[in-house]
Amino acid sequence: MYMINKAAAVWLAFLLFLSMNAKAQIKQVPGPVLATDSLKLLKQAPNPVPNPVLTADSLATGNYKDVLNSFFQLGFEKFTGPAKEFKFTATPFAVMAKLDTTLLVDTSYIRYRTLRNLNFSFSAKLDSSFKFNGFSSGIKYALINKRDETVSRAFVNTVLGNVSTKQLFALNSLISEQISKMPESEKSKAILDYTDFTDGVKNFGALSQALQDTILAIAGRDDATKTLAQTIGRNKNFNLKKTADSLYQDMKANFNKNLLWTIGISDTTYKDEFIFSNIVITSELLQGLNNYNERKNDLELNIKTALQLVDDSTRSGRDLKRVLFSFEPGINLAFKTRGTKKSYLEIKFSGGYYHNFSYLYQDEERDRFTMNTTLRVRVFSDIWIPLDIKYDPKSGNLFGYLNVRANFKALGNAAKQLF
Repeated sequence: MYMINKAAAVWLAFLLFLSMNAKAQIKQVPGPVLATDSLKLLKQAPNPVPNPVLTADSLATGNYKDVLNSFFQLGFEKFTGPAKEFKFTATPFAVMAKLDTTLLVDTSYIRYRTLRNLNFSFSAKLDSSFKFNGFSSGIKYALINKRDETVSRAFVNTVLGNVSTKQLFALNSLISEQISKMPESEKSKAILDYTDFTDGVKNFGALSQALQDTILAIAGRDDATKTLAQTIGRNKNFNLKKTADSLYQDMKANFNKNLLWTIGISDTTYKDEFIFSNIVITSELLQGLNNYNERKNDLELNIKTALQLVDDSTRSGRDLKRVLFSFEPGINLAFKTRGTKKSYLEIKFSGGYYHNFSYLYQDEERDRFTMNTTLRVRVFSDIWIPLDIKYDPKSGNLFGYLNVRANFKALGNAAKQLF
């Protein structure tokens, strides 16, 4: 038996038993196999269901995964520049689940939500000759994460409060009640026919004429389902499963555009001793700008600020007396495929403002502005190649770095049974 958290249960109930085997249902449940007691019946589902967590993760933009990673990420940063970095990022929960797959149940997933909102990273710095040039580490935490629909009460309320969702549930309840009143000689056939309808095996027009008439008559005289009845009556190819799935995916896609705000701190050591040469405190915000539409590309607002404490190389000794501030607001445009809805190309346009609070080096400016572009290309399902380009309009300097990032789960088949 597969354990189901609240949001996953609502998802399955909303899809009206899409993962359940009709014959098994009839044997287990007296009367029509309908959604009148859906959450109870869903726990009896004999087959595993798609994991909403892993599905949402695969649809996340590359920009989003750079802000907060869900599982594991390997990055080779700036390997075309003089200062390179090989970086590993993960969440504590992903590591725990990798070592102990018994944690991949709903109770543990909810309990360790804090650990899932925490990223930690380790990296090795390399010079232009690929020699070790220092060690770096960091942590990042999501202060606000309104994109986690798998355990969010807000998402549950969004699904249950949707007008179209209410109509589907109301229709199911009305038909369930009507079939339960049928004579035993007619009930079994009606159960099989209607189960095929809820499972998406049959379109509305493929049902028996008697069941079609019953659905339209009952739905048409109830205010809660009158609009749905009109829609079904105009379209003989109406498929309940596809309609329910489309509604759910639209709501989930829009929910995943909600606010994400992270704060973090990272450090870098000298190559010859374990003393910090650089400490960076960051804040990053991500917010979707447009509502989901399968034909439209995604727009995301991305704002990053950082306060950096750096060793002042003009002074003797080793310290962190140089204080630098940066502010980089930008817009990320993600081009996605029609079929899988995965982004295959992303372009982020941003501006950069940089201020030095400390002593200026020769020819160094107190304030500096740049125009930035990050081009991300998805070469495989979980491998991205981002190209960062910065242009200083005052000096006319243009420079860029090529990176490679691999986002992967590494939890194997066990992760598929999270629900």
